[in-house]
Amino acid sequence: MINRISIALIALVALPATQQAHAQIQKNNGWDVSFSAGAVVSPTYLGDDSYQVSAFPNVSVTYGETFSFSLAGAEYTIFKNDVFRFAPIARFNFGRDEDGANPLCFVCTSTDELIGLREVDFTIEVGGMAEYSFGDFKASLEIRQGVNGHEGLIGEASLSYSGTRSIFGKSALYSFGPTLSFADNNYFDAFFSVSDAESLASGLTSFSAEGGLLSYGLQASLFLPLNDQFSLVSFAEFERLAGDAANSSLVVERGSPNQALFGLALNYSF
Repeated sequence: MINRISIALIALVALPATQQAHAQIQKNNGWDVSFSAGAVVSPTYLGDDSYQVSAFPNVSVTYGETFSFSLAGAEYTIFKNDVFRFAPIARFNFGRDEDGANPLCFVCTSTDELIGLREVDFTIEVGGMAEYSFGDFKASLEIRQGVNGHEGLIGEASLSYSGTRSIFGKSALYSFGPTLSFADNNYFDAFFSVSDAESLASGLTSFSAEGGLLSYGLQASLFLPLNDQFSLVSFAEFERLAGDAANSSLVVERGSPNQALFGLALNYSF
């Protein structure tokens, strides 16, 4: 989901291609560290119809195919065979400020649309993920519980197709496929409800959001190695808010259920 700072989502969207790349370039299945810098176009807040351009910094640390850490979060594989993988995970949700502030934004859209609404604090989400691979396809499911901040339960399912293609004489790795997300009442309430007091303060119609289907869409990523250290990572996602997320007065009166993200980053790997 697109939040106050989109770093976590960006890293997650770029994961399919970058994880494949790490698996190929790691030496002796040991530690691999990479840094990324680029730009991303995304909505100002989850459900907004205005877009901004933000800087995209990221650091990724992996150990073989067992452990990974980035600004998206961390995961540790405890079981893996030729087709199945299971890992405990922690993800980061950067929440939402009343002023919609994003310190990384350099082409910004000023907004007062969140004034009077509750702020959502930075949240650590912990849970597990299961992944099933068959041929060039991979199906995955994540279930996470917020331990602070929004304190909600959120799930994400995806199906992706991955492959390689020669671009400028280099073997590029790509991945694309559909996504689906769902969440409980606590998550919906934090981001999409408008209480009577918030209605008076913001001018929005009161709305009580209940959990269920959150969004569905498509995402894609491309990893293009330039040499042994540098590579380009591009990523895109389009999703449609659903259920009470789409029906929220914040989205209906001030935003849009259609949410898109586009980004390009230069990656340096040690």
